[in-house]
Amino acid sequence: MFNFEEGYKNSTKENPILLITAPGSDPVNEVKTFAYKEGKELRMLSLGQGQDKNAITNFNRCSEEGFWLMFQNTHLYLSWLEELESLVAKLVDNNEINSEFRLLLVTAESTALPSSIIQNSIKMTVENTGDIKQMLLNS
Repeated sequence: MFNFEEGYKNSTKENPILLITAPGSDPVNEVKTFAYKEGKELRMLSLGQGQDKNAITNFNRCSEEGFWLMFQNTHLYLSWLEELESLVAKLVDNNEINSEFRLLLVTAESTALPSSIIQNSIKMTVENTGDIKQMLLNS
């Protein structure tokens, strides 16, 4: 069973949380609930064509303000992965990044993700619970 709180406990501003989803699973509700419980502001952006400027703007603002930022469908925006890799590299040893900032990357299993992102992330798998009602709500 997916438990976001466990991954969060091991995270820092320097390590993205990589949420690898199985078909029919979606971590959004659990992450939203946990963020609310912790009193954190969570911004979400579904990555895709034309979202690059919006993604960078959100990254800069959230990393400065200490918000949590969730990029969804990371595996679908292949042309932007190099830019994402450079953003993730900026997290390390950077005093301008608020210590409360967390970057969450939601992706299906993919060989396209840069190895540096995978290696530097807290990795969590989000499995399908088998609950038909929940699967319908997630789709």
